[in-house]
Order: sequence, then C-alpha cells, then structure tokens
Amino acid sequence: MEGTLDNVDHVLSIDKDGMLAEIARFADNAEKAIMNTLQVALGADYDYSSILIAGMGGSAVGGLLLSDWMLYTATVPIQVSRGYHLPGWVNEKTLVYAVSYSGNTEETLSQYQEAKKRGCRVICFCSGGELEELAKKNGDPVVYFPKGVQPRAAIPFQFFSLAAVSKNIGLIGEGQYEEVLETLSVTRLLCDSMKVEVPTEENMGKKLANILKEYIPFIYAPRQFQAVAYRYSTQFNENSKSPAATNFFPEMFHNSIMAREGNEDLLCTNCAVIIRDPLEGERLGKKISVSNDLMSEKFGRLVEVQAVGKSLLTRMMSALLIGDFASAYLGVLYGIDPSSTDSIADLKSSMKD
Repeated sequence: MEGTLDNVDHVLSIDKDGMLAEIARFADNAEKAIMNTLQVALGADYDYSSILIAGMGGSAVGGLLLSDWMLYTATVPIQVSRGYHLPGWVNEKTLVYAVSYSGNTEETLSQYQEAKKRGCRVICFCSGGELEELAKKNGDPVVYFPKGVQPRAAIPFQFFSLAAVSKNIGLIGEGQYEEVLETLSVTRLLCDSMKVEVPTEENMGKKLANILKEYIPFIYAPRQFQAVAYRYSTQFNENSKSPAATNFFPEMFHNSIMAREGNEDLLCTNCAVIIRDPLEGERLGKKISVSNDLMSEKFGRLVEVQAVGKSLLTRMMSALLIGDFASAYLGVLYGIDPSSTDSIADLKSSMKD
C-alpha cells in the first residue's frame, strides 16, 4: 500500500541514511564490540572504589544501561555524569569511563581533563577525535567505536564495549556477564522480526509506530528499565522528531499519575507507553495494572510493550530494540528522515567562536 510502512520502497525513500538498517544490525554490532574490546590492553590491575561514566546524548545511554543492569549487584557506586564538570566526590580512587562517539564532545573532554587533574585512571571510548589524541598523550587505554555511525545508532558498540571492559576489570562477575550470550541470541531474532521487509501484522516496531502516530508518547517502566524508558524518549525526540517524556515505577505512582486529572483537550493527545517486565513482581505488577486502568480513562491512548527473555539484560535490550525500531518507523510515518540532526547542528553552529 502506497505511503504505508508495508511499502518498502516508500520507507527506504524517507529513511535515506539507513537508520532502520543500522538498528537491524544491533546483535551483529554488539558481537563486534565485544570482540574488539577483548583485544584492548587495559594495563595493570585496577584498584577503584567507584565508577564514573562521563558522556552526553547517545554516548551516555550505554552508561545508564550499565548502571541499571548492575543496580542491585554492583559492589561499588556507578554514576553517569552528563555535563562539563565531575561530581565533587570523584577522586583518585574513581575509575572514569570517558565516552564520546566522535571524540570531540566538549562536555566529555572537559570532564576528562578534570579527571586527569584529580588523579583518576581513565579508560576512553571513542571513534577518534580529540579524546583519542589526549588518551594517547596521557597513556590511557582507548576502546574504539567504528566511524560513520550516528551516535544514537551506535548503542550496541557503546553498551557492550562498556560491559566487556567492566568484566575485564572485575566489576561484572562471570555469572552476570553470561547474560550477554542470551541477549545476543534474543536480539538477533528480534531484529529479524522488525526489519523493513516484515509486514506490520508481524512487526512489533511498525505496530507501535502506527499506534503512536499523532500522539505524544509518555513512557513508563519499572526502575531497572529506567534507562530503557529514557532511551525511548530520546529516540522519539531524535528519530521521530516528536516530544516525549518519561518516568518510572513505582516513582510515577507518587506524581505522574496525577496528570490524568488534567485538561482533557491536552490528555487526548497523549499516549501512555507502558514497558512491562515479566519479572516485575506481583505487588508492583498489580499497581501498574491499576494505574494503567486509571490512565486509560483519560489519556488518548495506552499501549503496553512486553519485554522478553530470562535474564535482566535480555529483557532490557529486547524492550529497547522495540522502541528503537518504533521511533524510526514513526519518523517515516511523519515523512522525516530518522537520521537527520538539523537542530543539533544548528545549535552547535551557533556556539562557534
């Protein structure tokens, strides 16, 4: 049908830079990231009491996902810092991951310089740029990302590189790291099921995009999926060029649920996107179901996205992939190339001296 997501030629004519094809390579790229990272010489044994991940935008999401994955298992604090300056507590016992896809992110470079001044050990993750030059000058290890990929589409490189390094320095145990194997298997199947050639009736990404067309998405998820929900909102921002917002359970029971009492003319334009975890727990699951019923009475739409998999990492990444595909398909429905970044480029250009 002309102009719909089942017209492959139409979809590809809008997705000029191949965002959907890049998303579909998620599992393959994750595997490449792991293999590449294993070849990096990290140096002597690492002695640290905290982990600080410095990054912005898509380059921060890998760190947010790592932090959520290890929320209840890490024996040291893990924090993501998105700004020009390090938190005050960072000291010589803090291991810093400096993450910048381009290697030229000014906020990350600023944090890198501060980390060196405070005596931190730093591991750099980039595709080149000034961060690579500084790392070589200072003798810091560098994990390389491939060039030519949109930072937001490079999430498998960013996350799985961080995960592999974290295993190598002893932050992640062997048992937890085994979740990566299931994740690669499940995400490969999911990628195949949401490719452009797969019709809407069998394609979760296309289905969600069609549901969201002409609605503003508000994404809610359990606490360990907080970074996944945030990823949904930023992907809708960047790929769909759509406003979006997010919160997590059980926090939203204490604030966001009140939005249902708002102006009906506003609420009818909103779609609540609920990410469900099959292991969310009986108590939390019951409260989520009740809040869904309450929101359904007032919101324009409500849709649930079901995570799949046995391990936490697999469930996180399965839900994330559905959102990534849906955001790109939604951009296509709006007639916009999901890869375009005009507003970001305009902002950066306006700040040049």
